[in-house]
Amino acid sequence: MQKTGQKTRQFALLCGVAVSAFGVPAMAQDATSAEPAAAAPPPSEIIVTAQRRAEKVTEVPISITVASAAQLERQQVNTVNDLARIAPSLEIQAAPGQNTGGGGSIRGIGTMTFSPGAVASVGVVVDQVSQGNANISDLFDVARVEVLKGPQGTLFGLTTSAGVINITTNAPKFGEFSARVRTELSNAGTAGAKYGNQVVQGVVNIPISSNMAARISGVANLRQGVDRNATTGDLNDNNRYSVRGRLLWEPTDRLTVNLIGDYAHSSAENGGDFFTFIKTSGPGSFFGGAGYDAVGITDRLASCGVTVKEGNRDYCTSSHYKGTTSNYGGSVQVDYAADPFTLTSITAYRKSGELGSGASSNVFRGDPLELQVENEPVDRNLNLFTQEFRVSSAATNTIEYTVGAFYSNQKQNRDPETVNVTLVPAENVVIPIASTTVPALTIRDESLAFFGQATTHIGDSLRLITGTRYTTDRLSLQMPSTADTVLNAEEWSWRLGAQYDLARNTMAYATVSRGFKGGQIAVPTDGRTPYVVLPEIPTSYEVGFKSTLFGGWVADVSAFYMKIDNFQAQSCTVDGTGVISCDQKNVNGVKTRGVEVNFFGNITPNLSLNTGFIYAKATYPKGYLGTDGTDIGGSQLAYSPRYKFTLSGEYTVPIGERLGAFLAADTVWKSRIRYEENSYSGTTFRPHWMVGGRMGLRTQDQRYQVSVFVRNLFNVHEPSLMQSSFPYTTDSGEANVGAIYGPQSFRNVGISLDAKF
Repeated sequence: MQKTGQKTRQFALLCGVAVSAFGVPAMAQDATSAEPAAAAPPPSEIIVTAQRRAEKVTEVPISITVASAAQLERQQVNTVNDLARIAPSLEIQAAPGQNTGGGGSIRGIGTMTFSPGAVASVGVVVDQVSQGNANISDLFDVARVEVLKGPQGTLFGLTTSAGVINITTNAPKFGEFSARVRTELSNAGTAGAKYGNQVVQGVVNIPISSNMAARISGVANLRQGVDRNATTGDLNDNNRYSVRGRLLWEPTDRLTVNLIGDYAHSSAENGGDFFTFIKTSGPGSFFGGAGYDAVGITDRLASCGVTVKEGNRDYCTSSHYKGTTSNYGGSVQVDYAADPFTLTSITAYRKSGELGSGASSNVFRGDPLELQVENEPVDRNLNLFTQEFRVSSAATNTIEYTVGAFYSNQKQNRDPETVNVTLVPAENVVIPIASTTVPALTIRDESLAFFGQATTHIGDSLRLITGTRYTTDRLSLQMPSTADTVLNAEEWSWRLGAQYDLARNTMAYATVSRGFKGGQIAVPTDGRTPYVVLPEIPTSYEVGFKSTLFGGWVADVSAFYMKIDNFQAQSCTVDGTGVISCDQKNVNGVKTRGVEVNFFGNITPNLSLNTGFIYAKATYPKGYLGTDGTDIGGSQLAYSPRYKFTLSGEYTVPIGERLGAFLAADTVWKSRIRYEENSYSGTTFRPHWMVGGRMGLRTQDQRYQVSVFVRNLFNVHEPSLMQSSFPYTTDSGEANVGAIYGPQSFRNVGISLDAKF
């Protein structure tokens, strides 16, 4: 792997340059003057913004999983997809076209659709700004992540019908120059690593004046694999670069200005993490007897070095193509303390674009196959503008309130996109089968909302919660030679509840919430007229309690029931030409119910432990027919494990006066997962454990650290997506299966270095 080794050497040089660059100003200071990192506050004092105001996590009547910066780094949570390992209720399927808006699913409910007009069920909010569908990928210099479960539409808007991933990055600090470099380095084939990954994160905090400071942070995330081209022997390159700048200014003791800007660029070779074959058939007829393959898919792939089996990540093609995406944006937040309330204005703009061959230029990536399906290059871009105004009361008021208005305008443009299907029965013989073009389109989603939520203190122990949001939403589709398709919606969201302090460290709560997710305009790939998918309306009931144990370990226990009217579902099948076609539709009667238990924080000064378990029965309604025509009513939704367990912890031991050793674990267990809306067991994945961890040394002042790590120790091949009839089903009934594997699907072993100056 000469290419992989060269990447590793380049990154080793990059790390050395980065350390040297940050080390220059540090050497100019007295080394003894550097202050040690502040100790993390007890979990009972963890501050969250789940209700758009700063509160202790133990006082918020919402089931929340909180991950601090230390936990995120301990678990190597470097991307949004990695967040599925911190919360038992959260699942994120890292596959092209999935997870509109990037937030995945919570308690089994999410948006997984190829529809260009879809919005997320789980919203992603970064520094109080909704990302819409122009979402971030990499996480770096993050202070805290909060996973809020259940509808959060009252305060967070129409893309949060199942929950919110609320991300807070580190703010600049006044009067302090500091810098940091953090790396995670692995190489394919070294110490059992199945792919290579080099991550370098850097940050510098610059004091400008007594009331102004800047913070600049960035990350380079270079990955070789997991997919491998058997024709060339090369692992796919998947490279991402991101940078963020923050400016904090307090011109007066009442006025605060936050200015944030970020830019990200990514590229992937030959489709990146895309379909490979894990089950194939031998000789036989296909397309209803219209074709006959005397060799069979299994042997055709074997002829180019691909062995079909579970965990196969090989494909074989002499073609080379590259897809790129960019994502950038900025926000201005102004807070003014006009006693007895605070005024907040947040103005934000984001843009994302995809240019090149896209993620699926060659769907099967198998040169010897008779059937070939290729997507021509795509050009897509998205623009999002949001404006929010809020008025928040002081936390000491008898009635604590937040009221405001929110406007968003999201516009997506796509150039024409063409899919070509050909049959290659012999060398240099190409028979065109079909060519389909989706015309250029523009989708605009414009919404305006007014909202408010109040907590009324009834005595010292009882508090009542009331909240409402009125949303108007206009979704429109423009296509050449087609009349505009428009969907107008007006809807109320609300929340009612009560919380009661059972004891000094224990609080119980009960809430009922009604959410709202905007509609979709589905654009069929087979030339049918676009059609409307109605807005989704969830109603959720939740009871729970929170308690602080052992002086610092927090328990968060909840039971929930949610029913969704007009659930926005998607069914994907492979049509007669081998093209994957997906239909969007509304389904009534989808439910999720269950219980969740989370414990997080420090049990002792040397032991931190975050663990959780969820039972989430998320089911299709009675009589629901799957893509294979069977009744799957009452069975578990696709992509949703019924049971999930997570555990992350670290134990530290002092070694002398200057050093400490640590041992950390990162474990997830999931029950069986299905990947299609049918009864076919071949596209399910068995119950399984994913085990990782790290061990190393750090200085007592937390400035320097070195460790070795392992992810997916037992090399369990959990897929991101599976598709049957790939590329077709033979007349004998054999269902070929394709799977998409990501970095979570294979073992990775490496070394991590961390230095603070």
